[in-house]
Amino acid sequence: MGSTKNTKLLELTLLLASMLTILANAIIAPSLPLISSTFKDVNNVEILTKLMLTLPALTIAIVAPLAGRLLDKVGRIKVLYISLLIYLLAGTSGFWLGSLFSILVGRVVFGLGVAGIMTVSTTLIGDYFTGAKREHFMGLQGAFVALGGLIFITAAGVLTDINWRLAFLIYGFSAIVMVLVPFSLHEPKMAHHETKAQTQNRVAVPSVVWLVFISAFITTVSFYMIPVQLPFFLQKLEGINGNKMGLALGSMPFAQAIASYFYKQVKRKLDFVSIYSLGFIPMAIGFLVIGFSHTYVQTVAGVLLIGLGVGTLIPNGNLWMINLVPVQVRGKYVGFLTTATFLGMFISPIIIQPIQNLVGINSSFIVLGVALAVLSVLYFFIRKSVAASN
Repeated sequence: MGSTKNTKLLELTLLLASMLTILANAIIAPSLPLISSTFKDVNNVEILTKLMLTLPALTIAIVAPLAGRLLDKVGRIKVLYISLLIYLLAGTSGFWLGSLFSILVGRVVFGLGVAGIMTVSTTLIGDYFTGAKREHFMGLQGAFVALGGLIFITAAGVLTDINWRLAFLIYGFSAIVMVLVPFSLHEPKMAHHETKAQTQNRVAVPSVVWLVFISAFITTVSFYMIPVQLPFFLQKLEGINGNKMGLALGSMPFAQAIASYFYKQVKRKLDFVSIYSLGFIPMAIGFLVIGFSHTYVQTVAGVLLIGLGVGTLIPNGNLWMINLVPVQVRGKYVGFLTTATFLGMFISPIIIQPIQNLVGINSSFIVLGVALAVLSVLYFFIRKSVAASN
């Protein structure tokens, strides 16, 4: 892979690209109330403003498999470069577009960029690294994804206080990655040239991939309850201002980054299914703590526990997928995994809201906590039947 210097630059570029992905939709969350008041004359402005967070997730869920197939056919680097360009132009469009409708269209297009970047960056980790190095790097990727969310969402909060349009300029960070790509990344030899010949002889993919998709979907449905529902939960407590709300939301990616960084140590001792069984436990306890909490400190403690679980499970799903599927179809299946992840993000409020309407906001956290505890036990019992796939 060339000199140590080139290797370090390659690793840095992949990690910076990863920062642009999973929490990208939520970057503008702090500015939503101000956007809503700016366009208050527009019908259904509250719903339309919230769509700015969910529309990109839906776009990503739809187009990620296409992005995956594309990068298996035309090559990883071309797709990455085009995706970064779309991300840059559509992401920053909220800064320079005038109407609410045009900004919403920009958010739909923005999803195309995220889908491409996420699919390519995870696939390239599978292409460039093997064994223990791959496990280590997948953990690092998870840490940088969380770190990106923490830094960018906090920065968006500060910029929103000046002018909400400035928050959209954070997406301009992708320009740095665009400049680095031609100097640091190369098209993997195996990834592209052998695809056509070998794909014709149907490449066997184990059926356990479905468990990877389902697990990723469950993880995202669960953890996305925090950015969507926690602000409403905290509103009921006394003395909660914007800073405290931001700190509570930011504590999840903080814990997530720490857990992801130590993922390689966990993977050395456990198989993929056992890690899911283990990772659902702090998430379950975290949701129960929030559900039963009456103070701000108790709530933040619950959020931190959830972050530890999520930080273990996101790299686990990515690594499991790239270890399972042959290189010729790796892009396609990482695309499907991206779909499962963002579909969970899009559907999370749709699943959680009816439960909340039925039992109340506090009890909805308890219901999810109990469900995750049951899942932890279920994964513990099915681990032996899929051990052969690890």
